[in-house]
Amino acid sequence: MDSSALFVFLIGLVVAQGAQVVVEPREVLVLPGSNVTVMCRVEVPLQYCRVEIPGMQPLNLNSKLSNSEVAYYGGGLPAGQCGFRINRVTERNNGVIKCTLGIETEPTESIGMVQLIVAKAPRYPELDLSRGTDSVNIYKINDVLQASCIVKDGRPVANISWYLDNEPLYSNDLSMPTVIDLAKENLQSKVQNLTRVLQASDNGKHLRCVAFHPAYPDGRAETSRQLDVKFAPLPQGEIDKFGYIIGEAGLITVVVEANPKPIIEWDIGGERIRERENDHTGRLEAEPIKDMGNGRYDVSLRIAAINKHDTEKTYYLRTYNDMGSTDYTIKISTSPEPEGLELGIGGIIGIIVSILIILLVVFLLVFAKVTGRWCFSDGATVIDYTTGDSGHHVTVDGVSGDGVDNPHHQVSQEYINGNDVKKDEKKIDTAV
Repeated sequence: MDSSALFVFLIGLVVAQGAQVVVEPREVLVLPGSNVTVMCRVEVPLQYCRVEIPGMQPLNLNSKLSNSEVAYYGGGLPAGQCGFRINRVTERNNGVIKCTLGIETEPTESIGMVQLIVAKAPRYPELDLSRGTDSVNIYKINDVLQASCIVKDGRPVANISWYLDNEPLYSNDLSMPTVIDLAKENLQSKVQNLTRVLQASDNGKHLRCVAFHPAYPDGRAETSRQLDVKFAPLPQGEIDKFGYIIGEAGLITVVVEANPKPIIEWDIGGERIRERENDHTGRLEAEPIKDMGNGRYDVSLRIAAINKHDTEKTYYLRTYNDMGSTDYTIKISTSPEPEGLELGIGGIIGIIVSILIILLVVFLLVFAKVTGRWCFSDGATVIDYTTGDSGHHVTVDGVSGDGVDNPHHQVSQEYINGNDVKKDEKKIDTAV
């Protein structure tokens, strides 16, 4: 059992040599300079109350005996209370406090213990990253990034959280943290590892290791590293641009995601235009690429005055960098941009209700088909024989009183409803 586990085991432990001692609180975490109050009590009067605090001499306390560092607290020894207040906690007070109670009717002393944890700020987090495929700090898509964060020498141990910019990273990428004890000073360090397959969307983001601890000035400290992930320009589907006006200048802009910055070339009707160049007519100009940050670039083609022929063309944009190339196809239109279908709460509820009604109708039709009800009764005629006293409904040709074929009927003149009419067993004589 390590030292921290032993301390936890001792928290609130009552040494059953005498009366049972109740200790409140059983564990307390304080910052240096704070005060702390502890109560050790039994159900019988006390002869004396002795307290042993780490870093101090043992103290004999009662309502009449106090000093500048520790004061008696409670209702007095006759009430069985051995309480005390440490006026200003220092780091040397960290550890197990023992209160020893003397009882007139007990031959042995009664002892209670409490764990006093004096918080000590750990060092700031340290973050280490694995090498990229080709360079120490440069990665490619699908590279496996392995990162390790350690927060050293804190009391108690710090908590670690990981973020990619402001997005929390959860257990799928993280290992179970490891706690390392430094027994000499009762300090603890925590280490946690992260494994992540890098994507283009990770580029430019900051991988952050954030440590939380009550002794940090703001309760937290962090370290971070910006990720540099190289990738070819990302493909997009055919791009449609709307809202252009005949006779006015127009700007075709494509947002290209790539790292490093791409080289671009427009292709319009077989004529190629590079960045900062014009076509042979001077109407088309490839504007300088605008770096929007984190591997996003605005690539624009300016048209001096749009005519109908411009809206009938297909514009091709070729982009490439060290990682590869991608082509984009763009069409422009004078039509307004189509509005997306937006459904409010009422529309969604209406769709759900309609689906439920359709399902109900289908269920009823299937039920009617299976049971032979309603329009699925095959035209069977129901004859109601009520001439008897019992008023029984009888079946004719195997059809029951509710119009449903009786699967158990046989070709017979015998009624099966109660058998109240017997079949003729003798041949009836007729006149010749």
